[in-house]
Amino acid sequence: MVESSGQQLMPSPLRVVSVASNKGGVGKTTLATNLAVYLRALREDLPVLLLGLDDQGLIDRMFALEVAPPKRNALDALRDGDLASAIRLGQYGVHYVPTSPMISELGAELRDPFGLRPLLEASGFGGLVLLDTPGDLGPLTRSALAASDLALVVVADQSSLDQAGRIYALLREWGRPPELARIVLSLVDLRVKYRGAEAGDILALLVSEIRRRGHPLLGSFVSRSPKIESLVTNPHGRALSILHGARGSLIDRQFGHLAHDLLELLEGSGAPAAGRPAERRHCERRPYPRRVPAFRFAAPPVVSLAARDLSCEGMGIEAGPRLEPGERLHVALGHATGSESLLVWARVARGHVGGPMGLRFEGPEPVRQHLAELVAALPRESP
Repeated sequence: MVESSGQQLMPSPLRVVSVASNKGGVGKTTLATNLAVYLRALREDLPVLLLGLDDQGLIDRMFALEVAPPKRNALDALRDGDLASAIRLGQYGVHYVPTSPMISELGAELRDPFGLRPLLEASGFGGLVLLDTPGDLGPLTRSALAASDLALVVVADQSSLDQAGRIYALLREWGRPPELARIVLSLVDLRVKYRGAEAGDILALLVSEIRRRGHPLLGSFVSRSPKIESLVTNPHGRALSILHGARGSLIDRQFGHLAHDLLELLEGSGAPAAGRPAERRHCERRPYPRRVPAFRFAAPPVVSLAARDLSCEGMGIEAGPRLEPGERLHVALGHATGSESLLVWARVARGHVGGPMGLRFEGPEPVRQHLAELVAALPRESP
């Protein structure tokens, strides 16, 4: 699921990941808070610290264990250069720094965007730090990006994708490779369809446009879900995590994929884990007669494939666009209802001219489980 770049992240006992977008309303804080929970669940030996540079109180509502207001918050700690004294152990085993409604004041005081990383390292925290940023490209967001080993650039629509280009321009200005910022698609509404277009829905449209612009993409995405609203707004006043409040749902699986992909980038080479191909006898193949958008590194960047059948190990497709054996594609699969979709990496297993072709899927175990569920929901015979 993770796009390969060959780029190793900087070796350090501390890993810093910022969640950024210079457009508000794209779900950055929801992404940051829930990623912290999923990462702790995947790696219980990995300390996770969440630091909010925005003035939202969602971090406190999700993680605070104390009833009394904290004596020190993010603004106090960053002004004093003493982050360690403000770090708290919160709900779900996630460390956090209490947020400040006045954190924007710090932006006017910042002179050096590269000053945040030394403060994080001086805190003595050894693990993963997630930085939640404001919805702009002001001093606080720039400081977070400069401190980061990896930035997750959150995109929800055409406007936020246009704005993402400014983040990549800033990285170029600093002499940093674009692979240190990966786009994450958020609040994707799979009900949005386009008639007569090669990109049949909003997911395919955004992915094809990201490919065209050459921005690195994290393969996992997060759908728009009313379940999230019920978790953050409820009579108890506490924000619940998706992992604990919506277990087994589509959004739960999507966040599991996203957290797995992020760990793969931070701990590995950045290449997706191909894993062992699933055994055919354990992976039923069912008819899947529909058009499937696929995204290529070669021209044309988007092709529409006529699928025949599907299993958790691969997909058969009819003769169509010339694909090279071994070529790597990003394929968007969906249920018949169109209510759920999955982006998965695949390699062309057969590609001779005029004949049927086959794709073999790649991905970690959570992706294979999702594929198996998708296949199990298909009818056994073509309608």
